Parts: sequence; structure tokens; C-alpha cells
Amino acid sequence: MRILTSLLALLFCVPAALRGQTTCLTPWSLEEVLRIGSRESRDLIGNINDLAVGPDSVLYVAQAMVPAVKVFSLDGQFLREIGRAGQGPGDISGAASGVGWIGDTLWIADRRRIQLFTTSERVPDEVIQFTMPRPEEGTRLTPGRMLADGTLVAGRRSITDWRAWLTATSLPLRRVSRSGEVIDTLAIVDWSSNAVEYEADPGRPWLAIHPLKDLPTQGLNEYLTALRPDGSAVVQVAKVNEDGTPPSFDILVISIGGDTLLHRAVEYEPREVTSAMESRLADEFAAMVVGDHISPSLRVPMSETARSRRRSAARSAFWVPEYHPPVREVVAGADGTIWLLREMRGDRVDVWEIYGSDGTLEGTVEIGDGRSSLVPWDPRLAIALASRQEVWGATYDDLGVPYLHRYLVDRTCVR
Repeated sequence: MRILTSLLALLFCVPAALRGQTTCLTPWSLEEVLRIGSRESRDLIGNINDLAVGPDSVLYVAQAMVPAVKVFSLDGQFLREIGRAGQGPGDISGAASGVGWIGDTLWIADRRRIQLFTTSERVPDEVIQFTMPRPEEGTRLTPGRMLADGTLVAGRRSITDWRAWLTATSLPLRRVSRSGEVIDTLAIVDWSSNAVEYEADPGRPWLAIHPLKDLPTQGLNEYLTALRPDGSAVVQVAKVNEDGTPPSFDILVISIGGDTLLHRAVEYEPREVTSAMESRLADEFAAMVVGDHISPSLRVPMSETARSRRRSAARSAFWVPEYHPPVREVVAGADGTIWLLREMRGDRVDVWEIYGSDGTLEGTVEIGDGRSSLVPWDPRLAIALASRQEVWGATYDDLGVPYLHRYLVDRTCVR
């Protein structure tokens, strides 16, 4: 076992809206008790798209580029695979994008459908498939994730118009029936000022997602919006009132039936985007545009002159807001907790705040080691499942080998 971070500094700032409540100032620490993956094995080969612990107490893992769900025991032993590449029943198209359990039913999502397995892992009891064009937001909607009542949340699996999608200021999160009819809108995902427009080639402008607005790669895959693992509610940072007195952001929890379970304003102190941070992000954004973060064998062939020109154009077009978004990512805890990744820091230390189901700040964890992708502004640890007791998360090593980690949470309070 080893301690995840060398810096688990925990100085709690309890917002004024929550003052008067008792919070233990003892740091929460994460102790690694399991690591799955190695440079020698092929148990894990790509990004973790999603994972779930089943009622049989085993781990189900969906990965990018893997047309199967891999199953592990909770002590890390590989047990089996579910699915194979293909388009037929039981097959997985491309890669599994989501996995979970609703009662005794396993559901597996890929880029075009959701399959439900109850009696057999090879033959689905039901295949849910539909496509809903949404030209106003530049997407096609397909089955995304199962909800606790058997309906679905629609997933944006296909981008048909990048300009419409990246310049939209808000996107509805729709609840749909298994046949694809829209039942209602669970939430509105606010995503303003999210694009950087640069010149990819002479006279050919292109859009990319801004590093401070980057989407998560796991779970619901919506900006500042997460789904509880049991599919019962949506958790969201719904509104940022940067100009308020004092500034605040709203934590919102909405049941899939439409009831507001929590609406709490959290006060914060805006953190200015410094010139040093702007310069660093501009350099990293330009490097991403020309493919510095991927293997040379996977890059689009391009002359050094073209690479230099494109790098310069991307850097010149880059912009930053005056202040950092106060929250970068939301994780809905399996026990009703709410995990918020706060502002990006110059020292690259991730600060997670953990709130209870009533909106009370319970703890803070800082993670200063690791990386969750090849992109330098991504979180140190990609948290996939979390609770007050344990955290499951994914990282990469320096050679790009993926790992899945299990940590126990130490919440010991020394007064």
C-alpha cells in the first residue's frame, strides 16, 4: 500500500452559506489498496469510459477502443469479457461507452445502442436502438445511459456540426423512452464560451474545446453534470454567479422524476487567470492542435512548416476568461456525496471538495501526483466511482500504460 498523494493538504474553506455547521479539519487521505494493469499485461489498454460494481461484487469495466466489457474480481483478478466486436445481438460496436446495473439487469452501451442482459451475458434480453437528429445543437442523440425507472438519458454520441455544437451556450439533457420518444428535460447543461477558433490550414478555420471547458471522458460525459451510479438523480453545478455579492455557484440535485432534491448556493472567491497560466495553457493548447500529445505514428501527416504555422495560429487565437470556472468536474458519489473538482492551479494540484447529500461541505482532498490522460490540463486522477469509503480512478504512466486504482478513504478526525 502507498499513499496516493504527497500533498494531502486540507484547509477547509466553508462557504458563508454553509457556516455554522461543524466540519472536521483533519485531512482526508487516499490509501491505494489495489492497482489493475501493468506494462506486461493487456488487461487494460485504453481510457476507462465507465465502470460499475455489480450485485455479484465484481467490477465491470468499459474502455475506449475495446469492444467488450472486462470483468475483474475486487482483488484485481481478471475473470472474463462480455461482448465482442460486431453489430449483432451481444456484440459491441466500436467500444463500450457505458456499463451499469439496474436491479438484476446488466446494461452495456456502445456508440449506437444499449443492450440489456438478465439471463445470459451472451444473449441480450433487449436491444435499445434509435437515432434522433438535433441539427440545432449539431448532434445526433442515441441511447446514452439507463435510469433507475427503466427509461434512458439520451447520449450525444455523434457530432454532425462542430460549429453548432461548440458554439451552443446550453444543451438540454433529455430523458427518453426505450423507443426514443422524448419524455422530458432533466437539466440544462450550461456550456458558454467553450470554443477556440484557429486556422487549421490557410483560409480554413477550425474549432476546438477550450481547456478550461473540456468535457469529462467518463460516465454521463456532460459538462459539470453527473448521474448517480444507480441512475436515480442528476447532480449538477447549475449556475455560476460570478458577479454576485458574494460570488457563488449552485449545486443542484434533481431526481429523474423531476423533483429538486437539493439546491444549495456555495460562495467562493473568484481566482484570476494569471498571465503565467494563460501562457502555459496557450502553449499546451497549441501542442494539442498539432498532435504533440499523441504517438507520431498516429498523427496526420504534416510538414514541419505546416506544423509550425498551425501551432502559431492556435496559440495566437487562444483566449482565457478573466477568472477560472470555480468547478471543473462533478462526480456523483455512490453514497449520495457530491465530489467537485475546483479551479485549476498553477502547481497542478487538484483540489476536490466533498459535499454531503444536504450540501454540507464534509472534506477536501488534494491530489498532486499522477495523470489521467496525455493532455496536461486533465485531472491527475480520473475518478470513476467515489464514496466516503472508497475511490476508484484511472491514471496513465509515463509510457502511456493505463491503470485502474482502488483507494480507501481515511476520514479520521483528530480534535
